[in-house]
Amino acid sequence: MTCRLSIPVLLLALASGGCGANREPCTDNCPDLSGVYAIEHASPMGDCAFSPYLVGPTVQLLQNDNGRRAVLHIIDPALRMELELTGDVYAPGPKDDPEQLGSFQMTARTVRSATGSDSRSMTLDVSASGMVSRRDDRRVLSATLSTADVASSKGCTVTLSFTGRGG
Repeated sequence: MTCRLSIPVLLLALASGGCGANREPCTDNCPDLSGVYAIEHASPMGDCAFSPYLVGPTVQLLQNDNGRRAVLHIIDPALRMELELTGDVYAPGPKDDPEQLGSFQMTARTVRSATGSDSRSMTLDVSASGMVSRRDDRRVLSATLSTADVASSKGCTVTLSFTGRGG
């Protein structure tokens, strides 16, 4: 299977990953990334024997702990319920796009059924990373959500890249 990456998806991956910079999570005067974002584009990559976590037609990005922690709800299609991911907020760096407000990274490990119809128990690592920018007086969320089978020798991963617009 050949995967083609578009330039926006490649730039998103670089921006979300911090381009290899060892950034520290925000501790004071953290950027405000909170908001409800209507998903405009979602592009999955990968095919595994489990149902990957998904996002709904809208996502709400919340912050707590004085803005230092980000919270994102994702959908578990196997259990038909939401899972809360939490992680760190990062201020933009000096080399980041001037329109970037900030970024986030979050991870979780879950044990659940492979799919809604397959009750085999699987251990999955779930991670989300992304950034919020301001364009044309609106907030834009650019993020990736990855689901990886950590117990299998195959190490299968499904990555969902998505963008959304907020107020």
